[in-house]
Amino acid sequence: MHYSGVDFLKRTITALLFASVMLFCILKGKMWFTGLFALCTLLATVEFTGLSNRYKKCNASPIWSAVTALLFYGAIAYTAAGKGSLLWFSSFILSLIIVFVREIYTKHPGPMADIAYTLFPILYIALPYALLSVLAYRFSSDPGTYSATIPLTLFIFLWCNDVGAYCVGCTIGRHKLFERISPKKTWEGSTGGALLTIAAAILLYRFLPHLYNYQPIWVWLGMAFITVLFGTWGDLFESLLKREMGIKDSGHILPGHGGMLDRFDSALLAIPAVTVWFSAITIFL
Repeated sequence: MHYSGVDFLKRTITALLFASVMLFCILKGKMWFTGLFALCTLLATVEFTGLSNRYKKCNASPIWSAVTALLFYGAIAYTAAGKGSLLWFSSFILSLIIVFVREIYTKHPGPMADIAYTLFPILYIALPYALLSVLAYRFSSDPGTYSATIPLTLFIFLWCNDVGAYCVGCTIGRHKLFERISPKKTWEGSTGGALLTIAAAILLYRFLPHLYNYQPIWVWLGMAFITVLFGTWGDLFESLLKREMGIKDSGHILPGHGGMLDRFDSALLAIPAVTVWFSAITIFL
């Protein structure tokens, strides 16, 4: 993918500002961390339901979709932090009921599609963001205490994969990775992203072993591989959704990058996969 000088500058400035906000909130502490990804859940959910209504001609409710997604996010995030209560889950269940009952009164001809597009963000958006709290609290060196290590490492890996894929793909990319869905992605770019991510894992482990609780390096190399693989699938899946809707970007909230779904597409599948990876390590080792 090639950009003009102005577009590239806009994209770079947005990326640096975005990364700075992410780093600040993740490192600042649990309240900033939780608030950041609650906001991401809200914005991405409203963006998705807006696209669904505009291009799929359904009648999904942005309000109830956002409310339900946020309640689900809160229920999982606060449970991960050891502060879960029946209030979060009860409120989430009530919002689900309202989504169903709402269809009785809307008189829209496609109630099943309306409900599906209203609730889809729970699985696709709210669940991954909520699982970041599981990574931050349940797999820290002191389970139950907030640690930025795994979430921060995950995003560093995702950024390395994006940068490596972009630079190598623009330079020597020739062979299409998945032309039917994303014609501009190449095998060379994906390989470059993977190599840079693995290099980042080795360097982080080499120079900051105490941050990783002196765990074996294969734990972090495995995380890097999973992040690359599922991050790429996440990118392709979002491209599939956009192709079905006939759009280039999911939104315009991030200049040079598009919408929230465009910016977090790879993370939305990588986060659950990394959660399973650390769960497996905890269970079997």
